[in-house]
Amino acid sequence: MRFSLRILPRAENDAQHIFDYIANRSPEGALRWWDALQQAAWKITENPQGYGYAPENSLSHFDLRQFLFKTRRGRTYRGVFAIVNDQIRILRIRGPGQAPLDEDEMPLE
Repeated sequence: MRFSLRILPRAENDAQHIFDYIANRSPEGALRWWDALQQAAWKITENPQGYGYAPENSLSHFDLRQFLFKTRRGRTYRGVFAIVNDQIRILRIRGPGQAPLDEDEMPLE
């Protein structure tokens, strides 16, 4: 079963901030980062249960999982997502060194 993908507004905002930050230093690097994010996000639709639990999992009623992706320079980013029925909802995108999420930072809508 393939799941549908929904990127929530906070995750979109996270991605835009990270993209802008990278673009100020390297426009080409920002495009490569965006491509890596998109590929990683679509890949989870094939088998979302195959991804590990996010450190924030204990703060939610839903199982929170994470996907990791890297830039060409080796920096690791992660997306936090929940499986709700037949839909994957990406809640947040985190950059290197960012702290785990607080409970109020994980809306499911």
